Amino acid sequence: MSGLQQFLSRSLGFFRKGRLEAEMEEEMRLHVEHLTSKHVAEGLSPEEARYAAQRRFGGVDQIKEQCRDGMGWRLIEDLTRDFRFGARSLRKKIGFTAVAALTLALCIGANTAIFSVVSALLLKPLPFRESDRIVEIFNFFNSKKGQSNLVQYVDYKANTTSYESIGLWGLTDVTVGSAGSMERVTAAQCTAEMFDVLGVKPVLGQFFTLKSSRWGEDKVVVLTEPFWEAHFNGDPGVLDKKLIIDGEACRIVGVMPRAIQALDARVRLIKPIAWKPEWISPNDRYYLTTSLYGRLKQGVSVSEALAEATAVERRYYETMSPSFKQLLDRASYRIGVGLMREERVQATRSILYLLQGAVVLVLVIGCINIAHLLLSRANGRQGELAIRLALGAGRGAIARQLVVESLILTLTGAALGMGLAWGAIGVINRFSARMLPEMQPFAADGAVLTFALLLSVMVGLLIGLLPVAHILGADLTTLIHRTSRSASGSRSVRGLSSILVTSQVASALILLTGAGLLIHSFANAIAVKPGFDPQNMVVGRIALPGSYENGNQGAVFQKRLMEALKEIPGVSDVALASSVPFEGHADGRGLTLKDRPIPHDSAQPHATEVGVSVGYFQALHIQLLEGRFFEERDAGQEGREYIVDERFAQRYFPGRSAVGEHFTFQNRHLPAKTADWPVIIGVVRNVPHNGVEEKRTEPVSYWPLRSTWLPWVSTEAGGLNIFVRSPRPLSDLISSVREKLHGIDPSVPLFHTERLQSAIDESFDGRRTVMLLLVGFALLALLLSSIGIYGVLAYDVSLRTREIGIRSAIGASRTQIIGMVMRQGLWRTAVGLGLGLAGAVLLSRFMASMLFGLTATDPWAYVSVSLLLAAVASLASYLPARRAAMIDPIQALRIA
Repeated sequence: MSGLQQFLSRSLGFFRKGRLEAEMEEEMRLHVEHLTSKHVAEGLSPEEARYAAQRRFGGVDQIKEQCRDGMGWRLIEDLTRDFRFGARSLRKKIGFTAVAALTLALCIGANTAIFSVVSALLLKPLPFRESDRIVEIFNFFNSKKGQSNLVQYVDYKANTTSYESIGLWGLTDVTVGSAGSMERVTAAQCTAEMFDVLGVKPVLGQFFTLKSSRWGEDKVVVLTEPFWEAHFNGDPGVLDKKLIIDGEACRIVGVMPRAIQALDARVRLIKPIAWKPEWISPNDRYYLTTSLYGRLKQGVSVSEALAEATAVERRYYETMSPSFKQLLDRASYRIGVGLMREERVQATRSILYLLQGAVVLVLVIGCINIAHLLLSRANGRQGELAIRLALGAGRGAIARQLVVESLILTLTGAALGMGLAWGAIGVINRFSARMLPEMQPFAADGAVLTFALLLSVMVGLLIGLLPVAHILGADLTTLIHRTSRSASGSRSVRGLSSILVTSQVASALILLTGAGLLIHSFANAIAVKPGFDPQNMVVGRIALPGSYENGNQGAVFQKRLMEALKEIPGVSDVALASSVPFEGHADGRGLTLKDRPIPHDSAQPHATEVGVSVGYFQALHIQLLEGRFFEERDAGQEGREYIVDERFAQRYFPGRSAVGEHFTFQNRHLPAKTADWPVIIGVVRNVPHNGVEEKRTEPVSYWPLRSTWLPWVSTEAGGLNIFVRSPRPLSDLISSVREKLHGIDPSVPLFHTERLQSAIDESFDGRRTVMLLLVGFALLALLLSSIGIYGVLAYDVSLRTREIGIRSAIGASRTQIIGMVMRQGLWRTAVGLGLGLAGAVLLSRFMASMLFGLTATDPWAYVSVSLLLAAVASLASYLPARRAAMIDPIQALRIA
């Protein structure tokens, strides 16, 4: 019989233990009766024969134990007995058990919740065929990662050998349905090869082909499985039906499986990217609008693909003009190739590591608390354990009993912690829906549950082995006659407790410093003045159909819309713009300043572009510092006027007026005449269109929103934004705006409506969420550390009752006793603060990129959290010190 068969047989036998015990009992009885009959036949009396048979057969109980050992039940029985004894023992100390289990629940629950995010984003492979072969090809300008475009796609498809397939992928918002039943959804646009890159198969029908990339033959669409189920009830007859998208009828050719949401959870439809051959212009190579993905061939590494991509870009670089070469050199341009899964989470990787490290520190502090509780409990049971050892119990059996008790505690805490983790994951999903809308909701899947179980077992073993090592390392037989209150046997416990408390304080200080830095950083961020007045301002988006590109439809629509909105009762200001302040959707581009040659080793000037309507600055109450605002004549077809913010003027025209200066975003073909250069007509206050983060703060230039560009803005910028200022309730005002819009053109949808102040608040969601999580973990660490300090000193006082009584009896005052006990807690705290400050410095360097308006060595955070922790430690030390001072010396000596 194989080892596996033996294991299965013995395991099944344990669950049939009653039956096997009965069979064993019956077999032994038959043996004894057979021997008895044999002795009777030899002439003995029945009673003498039975005694002789029992003596010859041997001890029944001993034989049963040998049989059970042979069946492999002993360990299972011992563990079961230890589990029952441990459960009874912990049930008797319900207070101790509740505190320990709740502490572990908080620690394990927090670790499980954060690990569910880390697992989904960093560890779990994408649900595509051999996803470790899918890479993204991207461009770097000024150390900023950019996308790719159609020109590079065509070039790489024809001139690279590293890929099995290569495809483009981009996102856009589209309007689905016709007037009266319109819905705005996120759609993907991709080339036909993208399906081969992902390695997915259709749920229904087929994907579009390369033929769909021809201009005019792209009126097909692939539905995603969630959209198909929600809008067509999973009807298999949906193929070849027509779906109205942006006013055009598109034929449904297939259904994409749900796995596509792992690439972007927002996608509901997939359309082909179509183009005309003449659109492939080398001049547009670095106009970055889409993502380029490839599936590596078997055996090709990412580094090999990067080397080939670098060679392709180098060949193109050699064909460029010297001026454009210089432009790329100043921008520190390079090509990049990275695994899709890693590139998708590159921006959030450091934050995830920070949060996971924080909860691990919380777990360490919690484990230290529980370990000290178990150590104190085991120290109080030395007499009991010594008697058990003297009566024949093996050291292994005692160790197993203590470890089993700790496992019961941790598994109980893990069960409670999973409930807390489930609730925490729900909260995280609500925040991530705004912070990371492209990510799928996080869940406690099999990997997360396995992590929680393994973590619980590991914690149980670690905190259980500490008291085991202490108890079994001592000569327990000499402790039988010692009372649990004797201080003579507790010095090692007190020394180990000091180490544990110091570790707690150091860990708590690291977390508190990180939280303090984020709080200060958040305060700096929200203190930045927006540069405009968001009071009573409502913003919404509209999308114009492509037909508005022809003739003067855009001009007529814009004029009628502005007039209609101003007619709404209570509306004081109306404006249009290509982006909303703080939302982060404004595009940045390199620019050239007229008559301002740029040194070869200097970076290319850069600025964000925002298109605005006439009256935009007045509507948002943005202050004019110099020059003038836009006028109707500036919004003409040939308008070349710009208004810039004060950051633009100070950076590029220091010490002089920016009004009248010229610049252009056309960096390759500069205007020959001064009259053809765009001119700055005004300077306004800074408005953070891309948020207030220092790394994203760059100058802003405003151009007059021309009517012929309205459809382009509404598609490329995700929608044309309308601003309406009114004190009316939001729902009431939006209803009036929608009514006016419907009266002008019922095919134009209104979506993403909200208060402008809400948009500002949401721009801080990412920073606020990370700050709140770290603050929560830090406060939990502070609470656990204070409990640890209090517990250690309280236990120390209980051990030293006789000593304190003697001190009091020979004249020590209450103040002296309080000072003696508090000094013990404070010197541990001081050592912990010193170690914690060293760790905090290392943490702050890791957090440097997350901070705003302060350095990683900001003294405010270090001093404030040190004082806070010292104050809490002082209070935790004072309470047991006060109790020690109240000890009656007569009672203490009598107890001793």
